[in-house]
Amino acid sequence: MTNQPHTSQSISLNGTHHPGTAYGANGAPSPGSQAAQTGLEQGGERSTADGGQAPVVAVLMVTWNRKQLVSAVVEALSRQTFPRERMHLVITDNASTDGTLEFLAERWRADAIVQNPTDKAHEPAFGDLVRWSTTNAGGFGSLTLIRNHHNMGGCGGFNTGLAYVEHAMARAAAPRARASGPGGAPDFVWLVDDDIDLPVDALEQLANAAAADPQVGIVGSRTVNIADRTGTIETTIYYDRQTGRMADHAPPHHPLHASHESWAATTGGPKGPGPFSGIRPVDVVSACSLLARWSAVEKVGFWDWRYFIYCDDADWCLRFAKAGYKVTLNLDAVVYHTPWNLKLTPARLYYAQRNALWMMQKVLPRDDLRRVTWQQMRSILIDSIYAAAHRRLFHAEVIRTTVHDVTIGRAGKTGSDGPSAVPVIEALREAGALRAGASVAVIMCLPWAQQWAEALRKQVREELAQGKGQPGEGEPQWTYVQRNDVEEAPVALRAPGEPATKVVYGRRLRSRLKQQARFLLRPPTAAVVFEQSSDFPLIRGKWNIHIDQKKPSVVQLERDGLALRLAFLRRWIGTALRARRYARRVEPYVSATRYG
Repeated sequence: MTNQPHTSQSISLNGTHHPGTAYGANGAPSPGSQAAQTGLEQGGERSTADGGQAPVVAVLMVTWNRKQLVSAVVEALSRQTFPRERMHLVITDNASTDGTLEFLAERWRADAIVQNPTDKAHEPAFGDLVRWSTTNAGGFGSLTLIRNHHNMGGCGGFNTGLAYVEHAMARAAAPRARASGPGGAPDFVWLVDDDIDLPVDALEQLANAAAADPQVGIVGSRTVNIADRTGTIETTIYYDRQTGRMADHAPPHHPLHASHESWAATTGGPKGPGPFSGIRPVDVVSACSLLARWSAVEKVGFWDWRYFIYCDDADWCLRFAKAGYKVTLNLDAVVYHTPWNLKLTPARLYYAQRNALWMMQKVLPRDDLRRVTWQQMRSILIDSIYAAAHRRLFHAEVIRTTVHDVTIGRAGKTGSDGPSAVPVIEALREAGALRAGASVAVIMCLPWAQQWAEALRKQVREELAQGKGQPGEGEPQWTYVQRNDVEEAPVALRAPGEPATKVVYGRRLRSRLKQQARFLLRPPTAAVVFEQSSDFPLIRGKWNIHIDQKKPSVVQLERDGLALRLAFLRRWIGTALRARRYARRVEPYVSATRYG
């Protein structure tokens, strides 16, 4: 592919390019021009002030039980400098239970509602279009709500949107094109997450970058932390074909390594304050804000239906590149988003690791594929056995299942986040930790773990004082099993009364094993683990209490013990043997459908 100059141009509905014409605030139609047609399938033309046409963009979103957040994104879309009548919103509701669809229909006067009762994202079954309104409240070309009757994840939700664009726009365009010129097929689809925010020129920047080079199949955005709106948290992403992993720096053997390092030297790196501007060639961009050329989508296909969440956008980008299209990042197109690592749970990690193993089957040659598959599976299995030895038994099982499910081809929604969350007092009561003489060991290996432990003690004491305890129950004895580099909690944040007993250990295994002695004869009633992070191999004890600091008022309670660990070890050995056989025989993957 030859490099094309990044000159500004617009694209008409029928694919005609108009060099030198940018679309956006200066190229938007005047307010008194032809009224926008409603309904995604109606399409229609719209001329810019100089006679050029802004492209038609189908904007796809997926949501589940986040009606206020997704509504805020629609609000941000309604403020775009890009002509809104050229934007057709398709919002897929993944079987929300909080009234999301009804809320959006009323708040934004959705033009249409469509039911999709299938339980298979790659086999849509769209019902009849039900008219809700004739003019949506956002001023968009159309606003369609799709109700999935099953939660198909972000991957299945975007596939629903892509399939509906094809169903309602692209296929409907053909007879109109024959009869009266341009029809309703979009020029681009813009995928956005339901928890982002956008500056007003986000789509204008993406569309101009795509228009500048017809060989560009995908354009992504620079991600800025939504909490402070200043720190760039994601720009360039490259795929390492020697390890099967993604990183924000191109590896030394990557063809873009030299170019990337030269660029990074001028910005201070791919993250931080920058400055950031211009277009960068990359391997992967995030679907929190991703613009794809529809003609390329028709050739490459939709998302891999097996994924549910995670790696689906990366997989798509690699497939676009394999088909000969450019994948680029427009550093001037900003999206505000939460850092993805703050959303990680054991189940989300399961999907990320499982899908990454499947994704490499599409891009690596057979010998490399077999080598890298075993490297990654072995690494995952090591993490699993480590978790089991460090009071994270259900987490260990989730990690082990990742490898097992790859080997048997188990697709879709299968990940588990472990035991159901319950209030702290209920968990302590179930574990017997509120009885006289009970003790709780709080394992601390994270920087702020002691602050979290003090907050936990305060919470338990306050709830018992409020009468939430039962007769004979009281506060347990607390022991802080604390690594020697964990910060001490400020005095103002410490729980009143007697301080907890403290056991300090170091990073070396010898230090951790040495501190086991006091727990062998008198094991704690329960052990507390924060954020699924523990490096202390507490050998004895029947209960683990897991606390996620995003929701510290509820916890996950799991049983532990020698018998349970031995049962896990048997499953782990079986999975390891299966994984070794699988890695020796795995072949490159070629999808038989357009979904992957």
